[in-house]
Amino acid sequence: MHVRPATLRDIKAVALCETRAFAAFVSGHADQTVARHDLASQLADGAIHVIGDGADVFGYISMWPTAGHLFIETLAVLPERRTQGLASRLLAFAEREAARLRLPSVRLFTKETMAGNLAFYRRRGYREVGRCDEDGFARVFYVKDVAARAADALRAV
Repeated sequence: MHVRPATLRDIKAVALCETRAFAAFVSGHADQTVARHDLASQLADGAIHVIGDGADVFGYISMWPTAGHLFIETLAVLPERRTQGLASRLLAFAEREAARLRLPSVRLFTKETMAGNLAFYRRRGYREVGRCDEDGFARVFYVKDVAARAADALRAV
């Protein structure tokens, strides 16, 4: 399994992965459905990378550089693949990408109700930098400094 840029062929698999990955956190109410973002636009911008085997998509990450950091919007893995380390591999990929782009940190947020995510990010060196209610959700914001990796990437050039 490897991480690769998503292609147009992957868009249905990416959407299905997101739906299945977050299904347990979506109530039955129509007003609390998983927020749909413009996957086609993100795909065209090169923001989506998938992990899988051949054409099979088992997880994906949506990320892009901003002023001063790499922002991760979505990290999703199919429920039946969660114990295979795929989320960790996608996160490590994002950290390497931040270093390659000479960005000092990676930032993301998750829902407070996703307790497993809170522990997952802390175990991987992310520190909580804030909480707020936004768009009807209690969000928890995380950052991980990757400046040392960025410095190593600079020396390698």
